[in-house]
Amino acid sequence: MPPSGDAPDSTDSVVISAPIVVEDNFHFSHYYWNLWNLSTDSDVENDSDEEQILKPKQMKNEDIKLKVYNQVMGNKNNNIHFGKWDGIPIEEKDAYGRASEAMTDYMIGLALDMQPHRRKANDLKFVDLGSGTGAAVVQILERADPHLVVHATCLNMCHEQNITAKAMVEEKKFENQVEIIEGTFENAPFEESVFDLVFSQDSFIHSVSKKQTYSEAYRIAKPGGAFVFCDLMAGDNPDLTPAEEQKFVETNVLNDWLNPSQNVQTVKEAGWKDVELVDLTADMRISFQLMFKKVNFSLEHKQFGSNRNRVVLMNYSKKIKERIKQIDQGIFKWCVIHAKKPVKIDFLCKTPVPFVNTSKLILEKDDEENKTSIVVVDIVTKMPREKIMQLPSSIKLLITMSAGLDHIDTSACKERGIAVHQSGRDAITQHVAQYGMALIVLTLRDAFNQLKVPFPSSGWNLNWNCEGIPATDAKIAVIGMGLIGQALVKQVRAVAPNTNIMYHVPAIFRDVNVEQEYKLNYWSDIKQMAAECDILVPMCPLNKHTKHIVSREVLAMLKPSASLLNIARGGVVDTDALVEALENRSIKCAVLDTTFPEPLPKDHKLWTLDNCYIFPHFATNTVAVRKALVEDIQSIVEEFYGLGHSDKKLRQFEKELRYDLAVAHRLTAKYNMDMLVWNHISARFKNGCLVTPGRMLWSQIRPRDLVFSSSNVTADIIHDAIYAAHRDIGAIIHLHTPAALAVSCLQEGFVPLTQDAAYFYKKVATYEWDGVSDDNSEGPKITAAVQSLPGCNVLLMQNHGFVCLGKTIREVWVLAYYFERCCEVQLRVMQTGAKISIPSEQVMAKAAEASYLPDFAPGVCEWDALCEEIGTMEVREQETNMLRMRRNEFSFVTNF
Repeated sequence: MPPSGDAPDSTDSVVISAPIVVEDNFHFSHYYWNLWNLSTDSDVENDSDEEQILKPKQMKNEDIKLKVYNQVMGNKNNNIHFGKWDGIPIEEKDAYGRASEAMTDYMIGLALDMQPHRRKANDLKFVDLGSGTGAAVVQILERADPHLVVHATCLNMCHEQNITAKAMVEEKKFENQVEIIEGTFENAPFEESVFDLVFSQDSFIHSVSKKQTYSEAYRIAKPGGAFVFCDLMAGDNPDLTPAEEQKFVETNVLNDWLNPSQNVQTVKEAGWKDVELVDLTADMRISFQLMFKKVNFSLEHKQFGSNRNRVVLMNYSKKIKERIKQIDQGIFKWCVIHAKKPVKIDFLCKTPVPFVNTSKLILEKDDEENKTSIVVVDIVTKMPREKIMQLPSSIKLLITMSAGLDHIDTSACKERGIAVHQSGRDAITQHVAQYGMALIVLTLRDAFNQLKVPFPSSGWNLNWNCEGIPATDAKIAVIGMGLIGQALVKQVRAVAPNTNIMYHVPAIFRDVNVEQEYKLNYWSDIKQMAAECDILVPMCPLNKHTKHIVSREVLAMLKPSASLLNIARGGVVDTDALVEALENRSIKCAVLDTTFPEPLPKDHKLWTLDNCYIFPHFATNTVAVRKALVEDIQSIVEEFYGLGHSDKKLRQFEKELRYDLAVAHRLTAKYNMDMLVWNHISARFKNGCLVTPGRMLWSQIRPRDLVFSSSNVTADIIHDAIYAAHRDIGAIIHLHTPAALAVSCLQEGFVPLTQDAAYFYKKVATYEWDGVSDDNSEGPKITAAVQSLPGCNVLLMQNHGFVCLGKTIREVWVLAYYFERCCEVQLRVMQTGAKISIPSEQVMAKAAEASYLPDFAPGVCEWDALCEEIGTMEVREQETNMLRMRRNEFSFVTNF
């Protein structure tokens, strides 16, 4: 097809054997310079402004389009899509190319925001539909987070463009990550549910059927996958007649020309959920304005060579001016649409309470044809290997409403690539821990033996029935130290801070940090531990390694005054050996919330023993646990598939988190605590954290700029390590402020000298500098340094800087501000050379306690005022930016 819709003479027509992608003439590529050479009727140079008829002429395959683009626009960039102009001055060199790259970054950012759980995946798969020369894919791979491994597929029907794409991929050495396939997006040559992300820039305008295109995208996306595309769409000009619209469509070779709302509706009809549209027409207008300015500059300064080039540029200038006018008339728009593919869930059992689904991204299976992604079972629904292997291939997640997993063949699930998750874990953990604590106290006090014992009518004295011992004096032995085990010993420590708690796990699972936190004594020999304890409490799961872990030999080591409490699984105790021990009274008693077999037969010996107390597996039998088992299902699915953005509360939380982080960055700059684009602040969010983007001045950082993984590998190592130290750490700030940096170089380190320093009294841990933190092996050392000091809120990194850590952004920022001030005071005092008066420990301890009273804790009094100050600054910046935009707009108008 010739340019501008002018028909060539039949005598000059040529036959092209390779397929040609006919594009609209909205962009440089739409003049087909990659396949055609444009010439005039005469080779005579002519300075006349009269338009001349251009005729197509066959030429060698070379990408003239990009050469002309680079010459006219002054860019050396293969990504020539319309751009996103946030923060990019149009007068800068390479502005158009930077804006084009920014648009690709924006779109891939949208996609990853919709899939936060995949930000550091080692197998992220995405496809670019209508990939052109592959410039967008190469850019995405070049800028991808180093922790993210991307496998990309380029699908494009133009053979010539695919050759260019292949050459670019080979040049960048991405052959192992990129596959280039020739085909159409309306009949995509892929199996179902392949890609995490389906992506397209300015290609669907050529689609014959938008419904078919969006449906194909849905088919090839994984459940929970993202769909992001930008394209031209019909405008909303109510004065445009059908005839005028049809002429516009025919002139520009448009198919299935839909307006934004029609496109959104069609995307929904294809099955997509959470469909949202972003109107970027204003950005496209700036792109056209810059094109117009550049083309006219070439014409004015005669930077076009031959007369035929001048004619091409004149025609192009006229066409761009027409496009800008059409934008202003509302004839067409440029928009982004992003959406998520829902997941489908099937319940293989009846839930104890109704499942109330509040997410439109989770669909309950309603027929046999639905491709189920998730199955839900309970403790009585057995899932042996045979049953696991018979599950549909689409199943990727199995949720069990139980704490135990002994009813599921987890090895078969692993073989099938099915993840297994437990719902209600927090509720189960707390209820079992509370229940266990109550039974420990009652068992130690010999309370069960007092059932039905009448109060003496006479002769009561202080020696009556006092054989039991309090928890504070007991030796408690625990087998296993998982989440429930830790919750249990935490409960015990609250009641009996100094009692002797022993525990046994295989040496490979020993956790010295847990030992320090709860003051536990580790025993490698379970028999020796049993010999020392007053009560033995198995808290381990049931598997082939723990079956009968409380064996005949272990029971034989218990003292006659010792008891057994089993709230784990019946099979962890050798029942026959337990019967013998109870009959022989070689142990005091057994309290069993679980038995083997279960249920226990009516004629079983245990029922007849007066020193055996059996409960009906009652630890989690509460309405609260039953509700949690069901209510947690949705959050597990959302977490697994990254569907959290469908939850309004989570969205609001993320919005607030981003705002506080942006304020913290700007405050750091305002108070001269920043270091250009370096250092970092983060806040824990879902299964990762929002962190400083890098390569931006902190005074410019906005809420949307925060990322899930920093461009600075040091930031990821330090922050991941500190979050791993304690579950309640919610925010971290790492700075290299002058005073704190100077103190980090002192052998004596930080010395609290003032009232302000009470925040940090006995809360500053130290870490010996290990060079630039760019090695993942340094992470465990940083974690250990934080864990070495209970209640730590500052990690002073020697000769490096410092980290403040706490529950909230406001807390850590205010702590960082005061810590820098305290370091500055320390240095000034040292400079005097005078004898230093150091407050007594008693005074500092009292001041530290007062500093953390609820009304005076870090950030409680200061944060709102600080936010207000930053808000005032933003208003001033917005007014300045608006004035600058108006000036730029005026300069464009004058160029017409």
